[in-house]
Amino acid sequence: MDISKKDTAKMQQLAQEGKQVARIQKEDFPDYTYEQIYAVVYEAGGRAAQGVKRMITTRLNKVLHSNKETRTILINEIKRLVLDLYENHKMNQKKLDKIRKALQE
Repeated sequence: MDISKKDTAKMQQLAQEGKQVARIQKEDFPDYTYEQIYAVVYEAGGRAAQGVKRMITTRLNKVLHSNKETRTILINEIKRLVLDLYENHKMNQKKLDKIRKALQE
């Protein structure tokens, strides 16, 4: 089943807002499979906050049992993931501010 551009945009938006892929599938798009939604979300480069958290946790656990060269690589990956979370948070704050202003008008 092909996914329409409208549905694709909505899936990506929900994931950027932090909604888990499983919840997107269950609550918003039950006609699509988890795998279809996952592919749409990650094709766009979007990551759910919980997925990023898991990636960071996995890398931190690997740091404990790695050599110095591997540790450097893992630490750089963790820095990038944390920066992604921070940038997404800033973007979401701006969206919330716009929504609040619109509701106050």
